[in-house]
Amino acid sequence: MAYSKYARLLVPAAGMCLLGAGQPLFAQPQRANDNDRDSAAQSTLLAPISVEALAFDDQDPSQAIEPATVVAGPELVRKRGQSLGATLADTPGISSADFGQGVGRPVIRGQSGARVRVQENGLASADVSTLSQDHAVSIDPYSARQVEVLKGPSTLLYGSGAIGGVVNVVTDRIPMTAPDGITGEATLERGDSTLGQRLQRLDVTGGIGDFALNVQGLKRLTDDYEADNSRLIDNSATDTDTYSAGTSYSGDWGYVGGAVSHFGREYGIPGEEAQIRLTQDRYDLKGEVYDVAPGIKRLEFSGAYTDYLHTEGEETPEAFFDNKETEFRIAAEHAPVAGFTGVFGVQGFDRDFKAYGEEESFVPATDTRSIAAFWVEQRPLDDNWTLQGGLRAEYQEQDTSEGRSDTDHTPISVSLGAKRTMGDHYVFTATAGRYERAPATEELYSFGPHEATLTYERGNGSFGEEVANSFDVGLRRINGRLRFDTSLFYTKYDDYIYQRSVDAGLNADGTGTPASNGIADRVNEEGEFAADGEFLLIDYAAADATFYGGEAEVGYDLIEGAHRLTARVLGDYVRAELDNDTNLPRITPGRYGVGLDYDSKTWLGSVEALRASRQDREGPLEDETAGYTDLTAFLGYRLAGFDDTETMVYLRGDNLLDDEIIRSTSFLRVAQPGRSVIAGVNVKF
Repeated sequence: MAYSKYARLLVPAAGMCLLGAGQPLFAQPQRANDNDRDSAAQSTLLAPISVEALAFDDQDPSQAIEPATVVAGPELVRKRGQSLGATLADTPGISSADFGQGVGRPVIRGQSGARVRVQENGLASADVSTLSQDHAVSIDPYSARQVEVLKGPSTLLYGSGAIGGVVNVVTDRIPMTAPDGITGEATLERGDSTLGQRLQRLDVTGGIGDFALNVQGLKRLTDDYEADNSRLIDNSATDTDTYSAGTSYSGDWGYVGGAVSHFGREYGIPGEEAQIRLTQDRYDLKGEVYDVAPGIKRLEFSGAYTDYLHTEGEETPEAFFDNKETEFRIAAEHAPVAGFTGVFGVQGFDRDFKAYGEEESFVPATDTRSIAAFWVEQRPLDDNWTLQGGLRAEYQEQDTSEGRSDTDHTPISVSLGAKRTMGDHYVFTATAGRYERAPATEELYSFGPHEATLTYERGNGSFGEEVANSFDVGLRRINGRLRFDTSLFYTKYDDYIYQRSVDAGLNADGTGTPASNGIADRVNEEGEFAADGEFLLIDYAAADATFYGGEAEVGYDLIEGAHRLTARVLGDYVRAELDNDTNLPRITPGRYGVGLDYDSKTWLGSVEALRASRQDREGPLEDETAGYTDLTAFLGYRLAGFDDTETMVYLRGDNLLDDEIIRSTSFLRVAQPGRSVIAGVNVKF
């Protein structure tokens, strides 16, 4: 049994090694000399690249006032998983809300769902992943050049839905510049029998003069996976395909371009026979123009139309979720005025959602429209201090049907931040703000059974704006052998909206005889109370709440120079409770870990052990989750290349201790894959 499991891995691994030896296709970029290598050893823990999701372009994350994380380059190759949540799950301050392998939505500082905005190149993913825990994000991490995470409220730039943070996936579907000739990247991965993964991806960009054309394609299959002790998780297989074509025209003045893309995924709901079949077609327009008018240094504009549909059912679809969304965003950066530089703009979207099928949907058809204006200003006070302030005013209305009241909200958010640099090594940051969020469709209008999650959900149309008063401080050491990135946060919520189980003994419509017994209520498909009912009764409720905690990562170079060896320690903590001392459900437990990274001209390796504590501060009527240790390892070999070709052959191991990993952030408490090994080759040319 064990031999067949790993023999399945060794055959493609050996083939990829022979392919790389015969024709080097993807090598590490050439280094001019050892001095460059020594200089690289002084880089920060965060990738030395710009964060495109920040207000001011080309800003290094180590210099950002907002807490920002970037996963790119070899680190992205090492961390990429089946979903964005899995890709970011071992990053301090970030976890995942899993639903088998088909779904993994990022959780930032205990916040998830509608409070975490997931977007591609600044525009929303436009799926229905916030509507229910079993719905997947329509962005594949293998399509990313880099993944950016803004922790804490980012409502000023991207809307009230970003009150918990932003995950921005940067893709090159629309090239910003035209390359000289053809460039691209190809990836091939094969996994052992734990996942049974087969993945192939190609990304090619060609340039002719000032015109560029990009084409991408990906196909990934995984079998029903095995959890710890080779336990087969039935109906957990996935089938993902995505492809796109984009073009642009660029020059010294800027660029403009467009892209058409398709995302499709079919996956099962573990423990049930239901299948979800998801498709999304997306049409993007994006551009940037410099010195477009007196006083305007840069003007960015982008827009997207998405046509999303997914079905739920067994052999034949029983429920349909249809979402059509149009979004636009225009932002301008003005020239310095009295020392101030600023970005201002407008953003809006129109979302037409409807669900239908054999049974009445638990969420009615809803048309959501939003328009907003935002403004962020920044000014250095001297060589060390920089201040930043911002304002966003938004209007959102939701028109629905089936006898339910239409709603409108006007969230307004303001923030103030400061940064102090101390010599060449230290950066101190502090931000404070008051942020408002308009309630989401599902929070307002849900009422009825949801087959995939086996819940009967009840919203509340009288919800007003959710208000967060937030404070964040950070301290980084960005240069030298010792480097660290630490932050503490405190957020006080007024009317925090959350899902809670019910213990009232009543029918879903409130009728019946009250009978509280300390056990979560269950109802049948008609909403009638029944101790053995198929559906768990869930309410959306609002109450004042407090979140506080922090995260830290510390690295020390044990060896510098051409062979760099770095030891790391990391950890995060979130505490979340209502003002009545009740714990909030599905909150990330405290985590801590250690890691060791090695980097040389030819070899790249890492090993990391992350320990998640037992979550015994569970919400009412919620089960606690056991702690676990996730041991991961990566080993890559850079083949000698020619010209601009780069080749890396690698092995990646996940959950090498074969521990039972069940995340407290997940609604479906199903074990994640056990010990697994993936072999891959990554080619850049």
